[in-house]
Amino acid sequence: MTLIATIAATGKDVESFTTPSDIWAQWRKHPIGTFVIGRNRAPAVLKRSPRGLQFFAAAPGQCGVTAPESIEHQIAKIQLVQGMRAAGHDAKVEYPGAAPSGEEWQADVFVQTPRGRVAIEVQMSQQHWDEYRRRTARYKASGVFVVWLVRGVHHNAVVNSRIEYLKSHGLKQKEAMMHDMDDMPCIPLDKPVGDEEGPRVIVYPKDSSKPFLRLSLESFGAGVAAGALEYGEYRSSDGSRAWPHWMWDSTKGLV
Repeated sequence: MTLIATIAATGKDVESFTTPSDIWAQWRKHPIGTFVIGRNRAPAVLKRSPRGLQFFAAAPGQCGVTAPESIEHQIAKIQLVQGMRAAGHDAKVEYPGAAPSGEEWQADVFVQTPRGRVAIEVQMSQQHWDEYRRRTARYKASGVFVVWLVRGVHHNAVVNSRIEYLKSHGLKQKEAMMHDMDDMPCIPLDKPVGDEEGPRVIVYPKDSSKPFLRLSLESFGAGVAAGALEYGEYRSSDGSRAWPHWMWDSTKGLV
C-alpha cells in the first residue's frame, strides 16, 4: 500500500489522505490503470481500510511494487506530515531519491528545512543494526539527515546494538551506555498512556525541566522541521554526570 499515486494521463501526483472522501469515491470508479504507483508505474487500485484510511495498492498481478506496511505505520506518516504542514513546512510522504552511487531510497517523511534536508523513518518492525547503519549512510551520501522513530518494543534492541558498536570503536561499557550517535538519532515511539490519543514520541528536554517529554507525532514532526532535535551534552538532574545525547529544545517545538 502507498499514500501517493500518479494520474497516468497527466503525470500529476496525488495523495490519498488529503483527497476528500467524495472525490475518492468517484476515483474508485475509474478503470485500473488510471492511477499508477511506484517507480515502475504499476497500475493501482484505490482502497479504504476499516479505520477509514484511504490508500493505493498494486492491482492484482502487480505484487511486489511496494513493501507491505501496516495501517498504523501509514497513519504515523500522515500525522508527522500534518504536523509539519500545520507549522508551515512543505513536507512530503513517501518521497523518492537516490544516492550518488545510484542506490534508490524512499523516505517515509521528507522535509526541506533551513538546516538542510531531513527524512524521518518510522520503524515499526525489527531491523538489524547493520541495516540501520547502511540506510543511514545512504541518506548521508544523498545529503539527507535521517531521524529514526523506533517502536518501543524494538528500541531496547537498538540501544544494545549501539552499545556494542561503540565498544567495538574503543568506548568503555559505561561510556557506550550513555553515548548517543551524532549521525543517527533513534527515538522511541511509545504506546499511548491514559487519555493520550495515539502513540507518543519520547524525547529529553534540553533545559532538564522534566525527565522526559511525551510528544504527539504532529508535535514531533513540527519540532524536527523547526530544528528542535539537537545533539549536545545532556546532564543529569543533579549535574553530576554529562554525556552526548539527542535532546529536545522546546522553544523550537510545541509540546
